[in-house]
Amino acid sequence: MHLSRSFCQKSALAAALALQAAAQQASFTAADAVRAEWNRKPPAVAADKLPDADRARLERALKRIGAPGAPALLPPWLDHPEAADWEVRARTARTPEDRFTALHVLNRLKSRHALEALERLEPGEAATWPAALHLEGQVAAARINGCVPGPGCAAFLEALRKAGKTDPVRAEAARIRLVLAGLEKGDPRMPDPNSLWYLDAWNRGPWEARAQVHTALLKGALARPFSPGPAQRLIEGLPLQASAEFAPLELQALGSDFLLVKLAVLERLSKLPTVAPEVLAQVKDLAFRTYAGPLCGPCLGVLRRHAPAEADRYGKFLLGVDDPLGLAAAIDDMPAPPADLEPLVRRLWTLANYDAVQVFLPALARWKVPEERRLALLKRFLDHPCWTARLDAWNLLARVAPATPWPAAPKPTFTEELIRDEAVRLASLGRPVRLALTFEGGARVTLRLDPTVAPINVANLVFLARKGFYDGLPVPRVVPDFVVQMGSPTGTMDGGPGYTVRCEDSLVPFGPGSVGMALSGKDTGGSQFFITTNATPHLTGRYTRLGEVEDLAAALRVLDQLDLGTRIESLKVIDAREEGR
Repeated sequence: MHLSRSFCQKSALAAALALQAAAQQASFTAADAVRAEWNRKPPAVAADKLPDADRARLERALKRIGAPGAPALLPPWLDHPEAADWEVRARTARTPEDRFTALHVLNRLKSRHALEALERLEPGEAATWPAALHLEGQVAAARINGCVPGPGCAAFLEALRKAGKTDPVRAEAARIRLVLAGLEKGDPRMPDPNSLWYLDAWNRGPWEARAQVHTALLKGALARPFSPGPAQRLIEGLPLQASAEFAPLELQALGSDFLLVKLAVLERLSKLPTVAPEVLAQVKDLAFRTYAGPLCGPCLGVLRRHAPAEADRYGKFLLGVDDPLGLAAAIDDMPAPPADLEPLVRRLWTLANYDAVQVFLPALARWKVPEERRLALLKRFLDHPCWTARLDAWNLLARVAPATPWPAAPKPTFTEELIRDEAVRLASLGRPVRLALTFEGGARVTLRLDPTVAPINVANLVFLARKGFYDGLPVPRVVPDFVVQMGSPTGTMDGGPGYTVRCEDSLVPFGPGSVGMALSGKDTGGSQFFITTNATPHLTGRYTRLGEVEDLAAALRVLDQLDLGTRIESLKVIDAREEGR
């Protein structure tokens, strides 16, 4: 059979047009999503023209960017939980994760029906309950809130214990809480007074039941310091009342070699109605020997409450010091603005001074700066070199001028370009990134991070790890049954790498062993990250989840036993070939 020349030409043209149409088909790739979220600019892409996977990626990007009119990431029942709704969810939950989430949410709402999430469980289901999904603390909290375990719940918990899925340390911490709350009989004394698990449970009890033992324990912790944890927790457990009995302990804590102990006592002193003269003298001496770093703000807080004239003098010193934390503390403390705001604004015009910007912008209203002048200053900050400063300024402007245009992202610095380009590469590859987190003494946890969910934050962590940023830093936060947090260059949960990182929130749940970015507001990530030691449903959709630990049981054994102040030996990227290098 012979085909005409005209027919062949038409067929070739049709094929070429089909290929051209396929090439021009709308798409929204992983790389496009990174660039859009980095620029914080909603992309001009028609969602209905996209394949399903690309459309889902676009919808997530729009929610994360958060520009006016963007859909909400969190559904209402997570964003604004109500007890009545969650009590229904507790009764209808079927999976262990859903049951735990309902129990957790209802405990936070102080509901007396929280334990209904466990009531319909059969003892046989203990065999399949996830070992890392610990109920000891949540059940104790529910009982303290007024819940009474029903027969089904009690039978299941007993079966869980017999199956070896009740952690003895968590169970003992829960018992201490219940004894101090008067719900169980027994001796509330701790088997190990250096354990943060027991100390946190101990501190929740009424002071009258703890007073004599507590004071003796604090004296011992301050006299024999081997880590900051026991002294810090015992200081936090003191009642907020002035007492001559506590003054020697406060003096001793102010002279501690541990920064976290100093911070704990300064926080306490800033809340007391009065302070012993010798203690206040020690704070003044500490303040005027401290012109930079994380002690500036707490010292200033104590002086402002108990020695206002000294606070004025110290604040002026801090304004003249080239230290982001000191500058932020001084601005936050100022009762009135300087006569000329312009020099201060110029000092704030750097990425490294975002901490100071974060307190400066809301201070304009507190200082009662005339409205026209305040709005003009906020508009100037829409052009700040830090994206997060622009976002903060826009949020304040939008309250009084809803039509304020959404700000454009600033031109990235060299470092930010490196992180953005690495995020594009990792997102396009779509492969997990593994990091080895080694603590002093050799204990190791492997992180498995997911650049398909949080490419910018994964790239940032990889960048900092390759620089050796984390090596030698202490762990400043250990909250049993919740999180271990690290990555603060000051060792105190303050500070960061000198820039901020965009949030990449998602609805991937924060289960046990999840890795997330620590924040002080939207798009304020930096170097600090945390690892959860139990499920933490209230973090889902509010913090960037980067991934999780490998070998969950082994990792939790390391994290559960970690002391406050333990140093990170190293954080290193592993499996370089898997990353595509």
